[in-house]
Amino acid sequence: MKTPSQLTTASILSLSFVSAVTTVITGIIPQLTAEFPQIAPTLIEWLVTSANLSALVTLLLNPWLTRRFGSRQLVIGGLLVSAVAGTLPILVTNFAVLMTSRIVLGLGIGLFSPHAIGLIAHVYHGELRARLLGYQTGLSALGNAILLVLAGWLVILSWRAVFLLYLILAALALLAFKALPDFRPTNTTPNQTESLPASSWILLALTFVTYLLIWGVQLKLPTLFTERHFGNASVLNLTLAAMNLGGLVAGLSFGKLHQHLHRYTLTLGYAGAATAILVLWQTTNATLGIIAAIFFNFIYSYTGPYLVFSSQAGLTGNQIDTMSSRLTIATIISAFFAPLVWNWLGNFGSQALTTNVLAWIAGCLTVITLLTGMWAYRTQKGPTKHVES
Repeated sequence: MKTPSQLTTASILSLSFVSAVTTVITGIIPQLTAEFPQIAPTLIEWLVTSANLSALVTLLLNPWLTRRFGSRQLVIGGLLVSAVAGTLPILVTNFAVLMTSRIVLGLGIGLFSPHAIGLIAHVYHGELRARLLGYQTGLSALGNAILLVLAGWLVILSWRAVFLLYLILAALALLAFKALPDFRPTNTTPNQTESLPASSWILLALTFVTYLLIWGVQLKLPTLFTERHFGNASVLNLTLAAMNLGGLVAGLSFGKLHQHLHRYTLTLGYAGAATAILVLWQTTNATLGIIAAIFFNFIYSYTGPYLVFSSQAGLTGNQIDTMSSRLTIATIISAFFAPLVWNWLGNFGSQALTTNVLAWIAGCLTVITLLTGMWAYRTQKGPTKHVES
């Protein structure tokens, strides 16, 4: 079998590089709030997360669309749709149109993002496939970090300039047109969806809460930086980039840590995150606040791989596919509900809304730390210990 060209490999891996492109505007939430003072904070934050929910529509339709049109056409079309919708806010002054463009952006992302992994699986084999799948995970975090750094530079010109970053998607569409191979599954029978055991639904609920919490932190960091004078928009974007790199380090070191801590890995992630949020809640020192934010994303990033790993233990092949789909849906829906939940809970407390939200998040993380710690203690000593050792 002919080895794919380097240009083809670059085209496939580039899809992972822009997998989190919706979040590049997180750092301009304060500027958006100032630009649209009549709009509720929840709606402003939905500009960041609404694309995740709309992506769910085309993600669910992707298997059928791939059979109908092929992966190459979907990737090119999705990249072009996302590029146009993503850059449109440069010219938009109406909030409704701005929100619509973000929703369309998500539809485009849902067309190309599943193929970041799918094309690697279908085009490559053996050790090269395993190596590229490893690169795919790292490139996702690295790409988001680089895009956030670029956003930090562009925001110096204006907040609208940040949307120029979506032109990168048009360049990747051109690369895909020149080098991307096509894949079209021949099996027209959809995968059978099997019922899941009760333990899987508990893990799904925990996954939803876990991502709801991290979205709460990421959405409130811009306002926190503004209120406590931790730094301007450039400093915020650099912090968000460093947070992503911290997540990358955690992902790379997860395997070794899990070998030693087993189920306590999950408890460590929640406990460390609770500590970091308590520091953010209390401190007015910019340096300490930035360090706490970076540490939060680093230590909290141990929870995601553990939840994915443990959710698939003991499941059959079709159950694993079903669980993977449910996990994706849980993380996407959490992004939609995060602004609504945290802006509502932020009204309950004696301090400003953002500070109240941090207190609620710290409290939730503390409770989850205690629950998972007790679960790990009981099960590590019990007969199921061998499952994860």
